[in-house]
Amino acid sequence: MRRCVASVFIAFTLGFTACGGEATVASDDFAHPSDCAACHPTQHREWQGSVMHYAAVSPVFNAFEIAMVELSEGQVAANGPRANFCNECHSPTGVYNDEIPGFDPEAGARPMVEQLSEVGRQGVSCDVCHTVTGPDIEESLLQDGIANVSFLFEPGAVRVGPFADAQSSYHETSSSTYLSSAEFCGSCHDVRLPKADVITGEPFQRLENLFTEWQEGPYATSDNPYGKPIRCQDCHMSLYPLEAPGTFPQMPIADDPQQPNLKARSHALHAFTAVSFPFIDDPEFPNVDSAEVDAFGYPLGQRQRREQMLRAAVTLTLEGTATTADANWKTLPIDVTVTNTGAGHRVPAGFSQERQVWIELVVRDDAGIVYQSGHLADIAHPETGEGEPDGRLDDEDLQDHHVHIDPQTLASTYEPGPDVDQRPARNLGLVNFQNKFVRIREDGSWETVINPLLADHMDNGHSLDMLVPTSFRYDVPRPDRAIVGDVQVTARLRYRAFPPHFLRALAQRQPDLVTEAIVDRNTIVDMAESDCVITFR
Repeated sequence: MRRCVASVFIAFTLGFTACGGEATVASDDFAHPSDCAACHPTQHREWQGSVMHYAAVSPVFNAFEIAMVELSEGQVAANGPRANFCNECHSPTGVYNDEIPGFDPEAGARPMVEQLSEVGRQGVSCDVCHTVTGPDIEESLLQDGIANVSFLFEPGAVRVGPFADAQSSYHETSSSTYLSSAEFCGSCHDVRLPKADVITGEPFQRLENLFTEWQEGPYATSDNPYGKPIRCQDCHMSLYPLEAPGTFPQMPIADDPQQPNLKARSHALHAFTAVSFPFIDDPEFPNVDSAEVDAFGYPLGQRQRREQMLRAAVTLTLEGTATTADANWKTLPIDVTVTNTGAGHRVPAGFSQERQVWIELVVRDDAGIVYQSGHLADIAHPETGEGEPDGRLDDEDLQDHHVHIDPQTLASTYEPGPDVDQRPARNLGLVNFQNKFVRIREDGSWETVINPLLADHMDNGHSLDMLVPTSFRYDVPRPDRAIVGDVQVTARLRYRAFPPHFLRALAQRQPDLVTEAIVDRNTIVDMAESDCVITFR
C-alpha cells in the first residue's frame, strides 16, 4: 500500500491535487511499541527515553504547532493547503491514519497530542521506521527523496530491517539497505518550507538543513579525520562518543524463545542520542536523567548522553596558557578559537534558529570583573509566574538584545542590549552561532524575527562549519581602576536548546502546555572551555 505523506507540499507549490484521494488505514496496522518490547527489550528501553518517542507529546512542540496553525489561519492544519506540515514529522502514524481533525477558526486550535490515538502518541515509533520501504522520490520537493517525510510506508505484517537473513517467529521480515543509509535520516532531517527564499533564490526555505549540511560536507566523503564516510547512524546510533563513530555493540537483535541461538550482530542504539531531551517528568519516558550506565557502558540518561555528544562536538582554545602584557595597556587583545571537530554537520544544527550556541568570556583580576560577554543575569519573570529572581541562570536570556515578543502574534522587536556584538567596528560583544529567521524590510535592510512564517530568508550561515577553525578577538578595554594582580581569562562555549524569551512567549499563549517549570528544564550545557592567566611586566 502506498501513501504519499509528502505530497501536500508539491500540491501547494505546483498547484495540482496529490495522491488521487485519501487512504484509510486501521490503527492496528501500526503496532504499539510495547508489543515490540517482548522480543526487542533493549531497543525498546533505549527508545522509551528518546526524543523520537517524545516527538508527539512535547509541550513545546504542541504549543508551537498551535501557534503556527492559528497564525497561518489554518494553512498548516490537517485541512490546509500545507496539511500537517509539522504534525507528520512528529506523529507520522497519526497523520497516516487521519487522526488529526482540521482547523476550525471559531473554535481555535487544540494540541495535536489531545487528538491522537495511543499509537499516534508514541511519536516516531518502531513501526514508523520498520515499515518503511524506501524514499518517496516522486513526491519530494526536489525529487531526491530528501526532506519533509519523503519516504514510503507499507504498514502491515512485514517488518523491515537492515539484515537480509533475519528471521522472526512472530512477524514476517524483509530487509532494506535504505534503513542503514544517511538518506533515510535525510528524509525527515531536512525541512523545506514551500515558500521562496528571497536571498538564495531557491523556491523553498531551508527551515532545517541538517542532512544537506552533512551531504555537502567532509563526512559524506573520506575527507575527514576518520578517512571514510561517516553516516548519521555512525554517531547517533553507535557508541560514539565513547568509541569512534561506527562502533556498534554486538548482541542478538531479538530475544526469541523459538530461536534461542540467534547470533550476535551490530546493535544500533535506539536512544538516538542527540542534543535534545524530554522536558516533561512522566514515567512513560524513563531515563531522561540518569547517571546509571547500560550494558554497553553508555549512560542511561538522555541528559547525560546529550552532554557527552555536545562536548565531543567542538574544541575551544585561548591564545596560550600564560601571556605577558605591557603594564600600561589600554586594550587587552584576547583571541578565542572555536572549531567544530566532532559533528558531521554544522553546530548548531537541526532547527538551528532555535538553538543557542555562544561564547561566554570572563576577564577578572583579584579585585573583580574586568570584562564579560555572554553572561546571564537572574531577574524575575512575572509573565510566567516567577515573581522574583529564582537563583537560576539557565532560564535567563542573553544580553546582546532585549527581545520583545507579542505572545498572540509572535511578532518580535529587537533592541540592542549591553552585550550587543559590535564587530567589525569594535571587537567586543556577544559571539552567538545561532542561525536566524530573516525578514527583509521595505528599504532592503533585514531584521531577525521569531515567527518563521514571517521570514523571507533562512540564514543558516552563523553556525560553525565542519573542521574549520573560527577565531574571534576581544579588545578588552582597561577599567577605570588599577589592575590588581594577574588577569584571569575564562572562555566557555555554551549550548541551550531554546531562547527563554521564545519559551515564555509560548507559555503566555498556551499556559496549559508551557510553564515556568518547562522553561527551567531548558538547561545549559558547556560544550568546551579554556582559561589562561595574563601577567604584566
